[in-house]
Amino acid sequence: MRWSPLVTVFILPRWIQRGRGYSVEAARSLCDWGWATLDVHRIEWWAMAGNTGSRAVAEKLGFTVEGTLRNRGIANDGKPHDWWVGGLLRP
Repeated sequence: MRWSPLVTVFILPRWIQRGRGYSVEAARSLCDWGWATLDVHRIEWWAMAGNTGSRAVAEKLGFTVEGTLRNRGIANDGKPHDWWVGGLLRP
């Protein structure tokens, strides 16, 4: 069984990158690196439910949104929030 690496990425603030394709380009590079260097068979994407920008990037890269994890994590406001999760299988 292969190990499952975890890479956490926080993209630049919206006012810097929105609409310029930087997030898609960065995420695509990370996926390519995962396939080539780590030899993983699946890459997961997680985002707080409602983060439509993150979801749009994932969908542009071909990720399948697989579900919503209810009350998955506590955010900065101290309240539990739902998270979306998706996956991309090795091409």
